Amino acid sequence: MRRTDREIKDPNTIWAILSSLPAGHLALNDAGKPYGVTMNYLAEPGPDGSAVLYFHGAKEGRKADILARDPHVYFFAERDDGAKEIVRPGGMRSVTNLYVSVAGEGMMEQICEPEEKRRILIALANRFVESPFESLPDAVVEMTAVWKLVLKNLTGKSNPPCRDAHDAGTEKSGA
Repeated sequence: MRRTDREIKDPNTIWAILSSLPAGHLALNDAGKPYGVTMNYLAEPGPDGSAVLYFHGAKEGRKADILARDPHVYFFAERDDGAKEIVRPGGMRSVTNLYVSVAGEGMMEQICEPEEKRRILIALANRFVESPFESLPDAVVEMTAVWKLVLKNLTGKSNPPCRDAHDAGTEKSGA
């Protein structure tokens, strides 16, 4: 990372950012052509400082086809806090973008066991609703694909630089 002053190295801060964001982006390899898709996700702590993300979608379609051929993915998520004008000594003006972001890579694995899919789908839905789901119909579980991604090589970056989750602005999230 060129701007090491903006690098987030603390795993707890990276986790706080990751678990507070509602959606992220998957970069997939479609037979040598890049394909990107934005998806919401459920984040859970993983082994050895990794994070486990769960995604859901249709069982058929371009994304499902690509993942079946090549499960290697790159994931990134960010919060855009807008632009800020900077006036330097002597009156020179510039603009910078304020943000926090996390990124990592891994291999997608499709979850097929119905009760594990149900648990993930309920937890994912409950991130976004006020009245929690307690169950889902079997038909919904059957028709929905669920993927698991163990993120490795997690990195974080922010502007302005942050030292902890409070600086990253994640302390207000309950997700």
